[in-house]
Amino acid sequence: MVAVKVEGTEEFRRLAVQLKQAGRGDLRRELARAMREAAAPVVQDAQSRVQSLSVTGASGGASARAARAATALGRRKATDRAKNRAHARAGLRATIARSVRARVSTSGTSANVRIHLNKNVLPPDQRTLPGHLNEGRWKHPVFGNRDIWVAQSAPPAWFDDAMRSGGPRIRQEAFDVVERFIDKLE
Repeated sequence: MVAVKVEGTEEFRRLAVQLKQAGRGDLRRELARAMREAAAPVVQDAQSRVQSLSVTGASGGASARAARAATALGRRKATDRAKNRAHARAGLRATIARSVRARVSTSGTSANVRIHLNKNVLPPDQRTLPGHLNEGRWKHPVFGNRDIWVAQSAPPAWFDDAMRSGGPRIRQEAFDVVERFIDKLE
């Protein structure tokens, strides 16, 4: 996957050093907040792209939500509360959308903003799926049954396209933010 990373410029390094020397933790926090706000539209774009993907499978059947609920409930006698919780679980695309984050770092030698997928937010068995979804094709066992596999596909590059289209804007806004903060320190 493409990662847009704005870092390493001389202005960023100079600002980080000045903030550290000045002991201005309040400005560092303000800088991080401003950088996150600059990245927010691209994060939202990536989230909306993944949620709007049309995922198709090799075979049809019951709706995914109903099938997930049936698997979650298993053979035990289900209460109404358990049924409602199983049906309410988020789908794959919504779960992946929630994992898209902007991470800002301001250290003594640099400042950077990164948009990434926080895989720790995903269930352990779904941590490889954002990459597969970005590639556009993957195979998986049907509800863990390793004897039955299905292939699924989606339009590729949802994350890459969002980063390519929003990367230059983030870069420019990050430079503008850094310039504003350099002016505050001088």
